[in-house]
Amino acid sequence: MARTECNLKEFILSQALMSKVLIGLNTYNDLPYLKESLPAVEVLRKKMGATVVVLDTAWNEGVKKFIAKNYPEFDYFRHPDGNIGYGRSYNAILERAPGHDLYLVVTSDVLLHVPTVARFMKRMEEQKDLTMVAGKLYYWNVAKHELTKQIDSFGIVGKKNHHFFDRGQGEEDTGQYDKNLAHFFGISGAVFLIRTAVIPKLQGKAHLLFDERFWMYKEDIDLAYRLRWLGEDITIFPEVWAWHARTVANRAGEKGQTLKGLAAADRLKKDYARLNSYKNHFLLLKNNFTFRYGFSVALSVLLYEMMKGIFVLFRSPRVFFAGLKTLLFVRVEGSSKRVSPKKLLSYFS
Repeated sequence: MARTECNLKEFILSQALMSKVLIGLNTYNDLPYLKESLPAVEVLRKKMGATVVVLDTAWNEGVKKFIAKNYPEFDYFRHPDGNIGYGRSYNAILERAPGHDLYLVVTSDVLLHVPTVARFMKRMEEQKDLTMVAGKLYYWNVAKHELTKQIDSFGIVGKKNHHFFDRGQGEEDTGQYDKNLAHFFGISGAVFLIRTAVIPKLQGKAHLLFDERFWMYKEDIDLAYRLRWLGEDITIFPEVWAWHARTVANRAGEKGQTLKGLAAADRLKKDYARLNSYKNHFLLLKNNFTFRYGFSVALSVLLYEMMKGIFVLFRSPRVFFAGLKTLLFVRVEGSSKRVSPKKLLSYFS
C-alpha cells in the first residue's frame, strides 16, 4: 500500500511537471559527444515531459541529420548569426521556448545521470525556495570511455581576492566535501537547473540569463554573483548527477591554486580560452564588485590583479591589452544589489 501511494505521488508530481521543464543544449561541431550524451537527454524528456531545444551554432549538416533521424521530438534550430558563444546561445534557447518553470542548462560534453536529474527537478517543484541547484559533477574521460569518480566541479569557490575555481577539481571523490555543502560561491555552467522566475530579476528581461558580452568563460560566475546579490538560494546536493568531458581545466585541485599551479595550468590553455577568461574576469568585477567590501578586500583584489597582470603581460601581451581594454572601456551592466556587502562576503573564503 505504501509503495502504491509513493508511486501515485511520483506520477502526480511528474504530471505536474509536464511542459514545465526546458532542457537547453548548445552544440558546435561536436557530433561525437552528442552521440553519447543525447540518449540521456531523450530519456529525461520522456520521463519528465520536458521540452528539448538544441541550438547548432556551427550549422553542422551532420548534427542536423543525426538529430532529425534519432531525436525528431527535439526542437533543433540554427541562429542566423552563427556562432554566438555560450551565454547568448542559452539566452536564445530561452527566448525561443518561453513559458517553462525550470530551465536545465546542459552542454554537449556532459553526460547526465537521468534518475538524479529527475529527482532534482522534483525537489525544485516541491521546494519553492530553491532557485538554482546542481549535484556533484564528475570527470568524463571520453578517450578511455570511462565515467570516473574524479571531481570535475563540486561548486565554484571564490576567494576574497576574487580568484574563482572549481572546488575539488582533479581530486578523487571520497566524500571529502559532503559535510560542507554550503561552502561555495556558485555552480559550474556545464550543467545546472534554475527556476525561470528569477531570470527577469537578473538583467531586466525574461530571456537574459547570462550577460551576452561574455561570449564564453566566466558567465557562470557572473550569474552566481548576480544571484547572490539578490539573496537567492543556490544549492548543491551531494548526489552525482553528471559527468563532464572538460577540455580546459586545472586538475591539481586546491594545490593547483598557487601562482605556480595557475601558471602551469595557463600553459595548457588554448589562446581563445586564455583571452576570453582574462578579459571576462574584468567584466564580472565591473558588474559585481563593490568598494563597500572594505579596504582589505579591495587591496587583496588589486594585488592579485597586479600580479596576474604582470604574468599575462609577459606571457601574452595581446591578452593583457584585451583585458585592459575591457577594464577601461566596456560599460558596466551592474547587478541589482539587495543584500549587504557583509552578507555577500560570507560566500567567499
